[in-house]
Amino acid sequence: MADTVSVSIADNVADTLFIPLYMRCLETRRADRVINDPMSCELVERLDYDFSRYEKSPRSQLGVAVRIRRFDQAVADFIETHDDPVVVSVGAGLDTRFQRVYKGKGVFYELDLPEVIELRRQLLPESENNPYMGGSMFETGWIDEIKGKHPGASFIVVAEGVFLYFEEHEIKPLITAIAERFGHGEMHFDVSSPWGVRNSQRHETVKKTNAAFKWGVKGDRDLEAWTPSLRYMDTTDYFSSVKSRWGIMGLLARWFIPGLRNAFRMLHYEMVPQA
Repeated sequence: MADTVSVSIADNVADTLFIPLYMRCLETRRADRVINDPMSCELVERLDYDFSRYEKSPRSQLGVAVRIRRFDQAVADFIETHDDPVVVSVGAGLDTRFQRVYKGKGVFYELDLPEVIELRRQLLPESENNPYMGGSMFETGWIDEIKGKHPGASFIVVAEGVFLYFEEHEIKPLITAIAERFGHGEMHFDVSSPWGVRNSQRHETVKKTNAAFKWGVKGDRDLEAWTPSLRYMDTTDYFSSVKSRWGIMGLLARWFIPGLRNAFRMLHYEMVPQA
């Protein structure tokens, strides 16, 4: 086995990257798994990190798995239907989408804070088709850098478990810049409702961190008002997948409590170039 890697992540939001990593591993170990990500377990075993606080988090585990499956399929479909696809993972953490989805076509950029990228490089060496970028997503020069390297490409931007930790006044100019400057492609990200934000301290795993949800989205089409470069496509909720494993909560969410169903969901927007 490779040497153990110590962890020193100072940013509270960045520290939440260990939640989806561990949830992916736990899900992979199930016989009836929704996703199969053996590399996530290899990373968990190599990290000197206390994952025990996230044990017994079945709703988070299933939610992460459903989200991974949805976004993996979106990326795979995009790559298949575009000649020069570029995938950009914003707040990449220790995600292994490249290892799960890459089939010899496309370039997968991983963007995260320098301390996260440093850790990532120790565990997952980058390659020509999977380059890393260390910096804040809010310092949007990375958009122009990627666009400049791929002037004729189509872009799919994925932000997983990232945007909802920040205020709208921070997220709005970021998403607007992504849509307007990439100009052609898709954007996939998960959001919380205002109710979900208010109950952040009750979230199964987030309550065990020093981070909290801050951005609550009321209407799924609301972002269309931010810029004509954003066009709403569709929404995916969590409870419509793997219904047997959601149990009574899933039943309540699907049939009786819309607020629970909409507390967390995945949005798909098209990025539309402007003349």
